[in-house]
Amino acid sequence: MTENQVSYFFAKLSDACHSRFSSHRYRHTVATELMKKPEQNLYVTQKLLGDRDIKVTLSYIEHNVEMLRSYVERD
Repeated sequence: MTENQVSYFFAKLSDACHSRFSSHRYRHTVATELMKKPEQNLYVTQKLLGDRDIKVTLSYIEHNVEMLRSYVERD
């Protein structure tokens, strides 16, 4: 997809749902949800997002207290 096609898709989605959606927000959501999975894999997340630099992928992952707590409390 081209950048214009992606923008058009999210504009139509926003109109249909009467709420604002963006590709940027979607990247955050995808990265965060992938890293919440038990089989979380940063490399796989990076490749699925199409990032060249792992630092970019890390910037899209939103950490929350519950996610961090569950990691610390693992057996």
